[in-house]
Amino acid sequence: MFETIALLLILGLATFDLWVGVANDAVNFLNSAFGSRVARRRLIMIIATIGILLGAFTSSGLMEVARRGVFDPSFFTDVDGTIILTSILALYLGVMAADVLLLDLFNTFGLPTSTTVSIVSELVGASIAVALWTTAGGFREALAVINTGPVLGIYTAIFLSVITAFVSAAGIMWLVRILYGFDLKESFPRWGWLWTGVSFSAMAYFVLFKGLQGAALLGEGTMTMLREQIFLILAGVFVLSSAFALALRRRPRTVVGVIVLTGTGALSMAFAGNDLVNFIGPSVAAFQAVLVEGVDLSGRVPTPPWALLAAGIIMAVALIRSRKARRVTDTEIRLAAQSHTPQRFRDSKLGTSIATWGYSGFLFAKRLTPRRIREHIEVQTAPPPPDPQDPPYDLLRASVNLTVAALLISIGTANRLPLSTTYITFMAAMGASFGDRTWTTIDGGQRVTGIMVVLGGWLLTGLIAASVAFMMASLIVLTGAAGLPIVAVLVAVGMWRLGRVHRPEPEHG
Repeated sequence: MFETIALLLILGLATFDLWVGVANDAVNFLNSAFGSRVARRRLIMIIATIGILLGAFTSSGLMEVARRGVFDPSFFTDVDGTIILTSILALYLGVMAADVLLLDLFNTFGLPTSTTVSIVSELVGASIAVALWTTAGGFREALAVINTGPVLGIYTAIFLSVITAFVSAAGIMWLVRILYGFDLKESFPRWGWLWTGVSFSAMAYFVLFKGLQGAALLGEGTMTMLREQIFLILAGVFVLSSAFALALRRRPRTVVGVIVLTGTGALSMAFAGNDLVNFIGPSVAAFQAVLVEGVDLSGRVPTPPWALLAAGIIMAVALIRSRKARRVTDTEIRLAAQSHTPQRFRDSKLGTSIATWGYSGFLFAKRLTPRRIREHIEVQTAPPPPDPQDPPYDLLRASVNLTVAALLISIGTANRLPLSTTYITFMAAMGASFGDRTWTTIDGGQRVTGIMVVLGGWLLTGLIAASVAFMMASLIVLTGAAGLPIVAVLVAVGMWRLGRVHRPEPEHG
């Protein structure tokens, strides 16, 4: 009876987790398209929806249940190696309940967070809780359930990617703006082919190493062949896309618009193909533990294709219907907007100080630059007078956001580094806005404060996720079947309360 009710509850939580998860991760692939107003909202959503469904359909469905070895499953097995179902179900129920509440909390306040960090932290908290209450060694022995080395490696790599994304995007945006300026009609006929070739090559690399890596439809042999011929493939993409840009060199908006829409589809495809396991992973592990005899929870557990497709459909509907997804996206667009834009965050002394230091450093570097070079850079990078009818940022910056994020994610994936797509896409957008000279003495403090709030939320994500998962898993272990309806009620009340807190705001851009 316990197992049946637990599995039904896990299935329901997985559905809600997909809904709130895509509402938060939508910022990853929608902010550039919406911020630049590259097309009508309906067309953007259609492209993102197709990307999500295609990503779910082509996903390999192989899920690392322990997220690269977060916990040792042997703690939850009998001496003969049989899985202790009550323990493992309590663990994954604690994870799912915590994830739904955490992501909905961040969505309510329009803050993007990392589903990777949240799921890893929840696995840490829930596994410690179950080990604590089911072993006789106390808290110190319970901590041994965690594979400390891999977990620290995941956190370190993810948070280092924050700095890398910001610095890389700022530098590339600055160089791209020096080359093209703000008047693409003048610069694009001469140099448009170069950025177009680079952008499409980065997108192709991203799709191959992030979007299609391990896709069941392609097979390992096909992927091996693609990896062996990667330089030839990218060279071909560069030549074809450069030719496309040269053919339409008098229509820069069309060419750059295609880059932005392509990047939007590529990011949404990769998100659905790889990151959806963050949402359905624990539920798949729980079902496999109950229904598959002799399953190895420390290995890679296959997800049925129908489950992946169903997950993709739920995410697509959530992307279209969720108003909280729009709020999260709007937060990033406001922080990266070109002109002075009302922010959701008040100024702070620390934010103002950081913005002032940054502006002083910029002036100091400017004085060290030779006059002729300085004047040329000033002409190319000086933002034009603001127009209320302009989008938050232009197509060129939107293409930089997507290209840098795609390149960094694909490089990390190719080198098997744990990454957070949310962290990289958000910080790439912030770095590009900094490199594009959008931070002024008027609103620079507010922008920095907003970024600090988001970064602080990321730091709190791990602590909150682990704590809530610990409490949920403890409740189930200590109360048994009686704890299942209590968990369900706690999640329902929490989401209801957060729904009442949420008040939709007019979208920017």
